[in-house]
Amino acid sequence: MHPDFEAAVAGGSLTSEGPGSTHRYRDVLLGGIAILLLAMAMLTSYSSAFGNPKPHNVQLVVTGDATAIAALEQQDALEVTVVGSAAEARAAVLDREADGAIVLPAPGTDDGVTTYIASGGGRALSQAIAGIGGSLAAQLNVANKTSDLAPLPANDPVGSIEFYAILFAGLGAALGATVFGRILGTVDTAKKFVERSVVLVLYAGVLAALITLWIDVALDAVTVDPWSVFAILWLTALAIGGAVTGVAALGGTIAALALTIALVVLGNTSSGGPLGVHVLNGFFQTLYYVFPQGDALDLLRSVQYFDGAAVSAPIIRLCIWAGAGILLTLTAMLLRVRRDVAARTASAAHVAPRS
Repeated sequence: MHPDFEAAVAGGSLTSEGPGSTHRYRDVLLGGIAILLLAMAMLTSYSSAFGNPKPHNVQLVVTGDATAIAALEQQDALEVTVVGSAAEARAAVLDREADGAIVLPAPGTDDGVTTYIASGGGRALSQAIAGIGGSLAAQLNVANKTSDLAPLPANDPVGSIEFYAILFAGLGAALGATVFGRILGTVDTAKKFVERSVVLVLYAGVLAALITLWIDVALDAVTVDPWSVFAILWLTALAIGGAVTGVAALGGTIAALALTIALVVLGNTSSGGPLGVHVLNGFFQTLYYVFPQGDALDLLRSVQYFDGAAVSAPIIRLCIWAGAGILLTLTAMLLRVRRDVAARTASAAHVAPRS
């Protein structure tokens, strides 16, 4: 391995563990505490988000019996929207304007309840909505029919593969951006900015291609044109990698690692994972709009299961993350240039009187 690479990555040879710290036991204690805190943060975040999923702010469209609708509107876990027909209710689910829909029978008829779900939008969420429809049918003493408008593929019946695709696209991009920053050095010139940008774009493309190839060819879990999935994963990697690059340029490697940890601990869980965001509590639902993984997962689901419905907002928010990374990098570069100019000016002013 090239010695310059070893020095850039590890500050020394990679063929040994190095001489060790001068303050061995103190640093072992501090390092152990830091790792334990990270492990506990991940355990707390993932178990709190996924451990006991319950409906929360579920977007539910209903039509039919006004009395039954009024009872639904009293449930705090539901955000109920009333429409005029079963066709409108069905369209709302397909257009991703609602998580599910329930068509109730008109009073005095023996028509059954029809529940429209979309497992592709989150399996646990769709199961919860199906349960609501079944409970209403039992109360009204009529038949219940559940129709899945966006079923998950046979090779991904839980919807976990797409979540892991986004998770590892983001993690790979964040770690790659951090390592490239150590190898390529500080972005302090326009040439280095272009260099870092080209490296990040190419790396994100390769990362997205490898993940797409695996979930398509090896797992057969891609239901649309693989190029669409590749484009989403590439945009995800660029958004996260660009943001980490910008934070590293402005605050250094420690800041980049801090952002990476936040993305892993909070960003992945706030996406809702295979469950769906509306079975998370209010805290994680708020974080959904802060971190990019939720938008990336929603975008992938929209393309995979909903014919590209409601893709504009996720694309815009992912582009904002990428744009913020560019802006932070340029800001850091400008600040360094100004500091260098000021230092040279001060040095010249100090030398001039002596000459």
